[in-house]
Amino acid sequence: KLQFLYLIGGQRLGAGVPGATPAGPGSMLTDRKRRQLHDDIEEYLLSCGFEQAAAAFAGERGNAVPTVRDESALERKYANILRTAKLLSAAEEEAKQLRLQIAELEDPTAVQASIATRDYLPNRLIHTLKGHTQGKEVTAVVFHPNQPLCYSACEDGRVKIWDYERGESENTIVGHTGAVKCLAIDKDGDRIASGSDDTEIHIIDLRTNTASRRLKGHEHTVSCVEFIHPDCHFLVSGSRDGTIRIWDIIGSRTDKIYHAPDAAWVRGVQVVAHGNHQMVVAAGDDHMLRCWDRQNPNSEKAIGLHGHVIECVVVANAAACAELQEMARAKEAARTGETLEATNSDMQSVFVATGSRDKTIIVWNLTNGTEACKLVGHQDWVRSVSFHVNGKSLLSCSDDGTVRVWQLSDQRCLRTIKVQEMAFISALGYHPTGRYVVAGANNGEVKVYKCE
Repeated sequence: KLQFLYLIGGQRLGAGVPGATPAGPGSMLTDRKRRQLHDDIEEYLLSCGFEQAAAAFAGERGNAVPTVRDESALERKYANILRTAKLLSAAEEEAKQLRLQIAELEDPTAVQASIATRDYLPNRLIHTLKGHTQGKEVTAVVFHPNQPLCYSACEDGRVKIWDYERGESENTIVGHTGAVKCLAIDKDGDRIASGSDDTEIHIIDLRTNTASRRLKGHEHTVSCVEFIHPDCHFLVSGSRDGTIRIWDIIGSRTDKIYHAPDAAWVRGVQVVAHGNHQMVVAAGDDHMLRCWDRQNPNSEKAIGLHGHVIECVVVANAAACAELQEMARAKEAARTGETLEATNSDMQSVFVATGSRDKTIIVWNLTNGTEACKLVGHQDWVRSVSFHVNGKSLLSCSDDGTVRVWQLSDQRCLRTIKVQEMAFISALGYHPTGRYVVAGANNGEVKVYKCE
């Protein structure tokens, strides 16, 4: 191992290692960088208690006595190398996805191959992540958009950072004084927002894993948070206090407040673009999906009703909106007997999905306030939903211990994964490339599935 470390420095040990030769002209390091690396190796050996090895190493390089200047230097550099490798891997995956998109635009024959990749479904359990307090519910999970990392929030008051490819804990973020109930990550992966029973929202800088801002104003549990696109300078949150707030993150202040009727607990909230304006969409304990014009907190409108508490609200991606609009046209054509062509107004339709304690998922057309489809099959509360990247299906998790994949066109369940016996599946995360799914349970565990 010592020889290997020394080889990294661009030269071999001399008399101390049989067959060793000095560095040749092909060395990758300059003399100054090589000396620095040797210093780091020497300090690392001393910090680990390998005093004889450090003394031998120092003697061969001409140091009379090994010294310690910065004993963590080598570990930091090694950690940086690992991080750089992860970034490179993520960049390669992103480049692959971009090449597929370009191929779809340039070569129609490549479309089917790309679709085959995007049709992957969760299939194989690759890791069980343990690090949260046993028996405490995992309340939210999100993926980093560019790095092989995911984040889980838990009722133990912590946010865990995981390397989901290696199945290892990377770090733990602390700061809340109550259970962490919700998480959101901005589009660039620079910050996450966490909401808690302590009534605060923390904006966490992922470069330092510390709270850069603490947003205060809610009077009870913060149950849901989302960054508002496209610039993510604003955040929307919902609370048990019956209010929805839009926050100016930079100014750390409330921008607008919307009130749920009868101060009903708000459990899910989104801000969606609709034409030239934005809508605030929320749901919770009053069983009703509601929306407001973002600029007018008094513009509340009821959209649709579930039979029980609504646990979550999620906005359909562009592919899903196109699929759902096509379904609507086909349904109308079947009713009237006429073929309906797509129009510009059709393409502006916005859809959201809600999951409820009535064990169902409903997809709503916000443009005309109608129910697009209803998915029935879970045996207990539906806790989280996510639209598949291909737009043709939807994923959900439930207290019945399963993750399910639904086909939107015929509302059929394509796949059921029994994630955990005797445990509720309380959180679901779906990777933006469609390659991974993570499911959090009320026993503190997080399961990672590969989509194939």
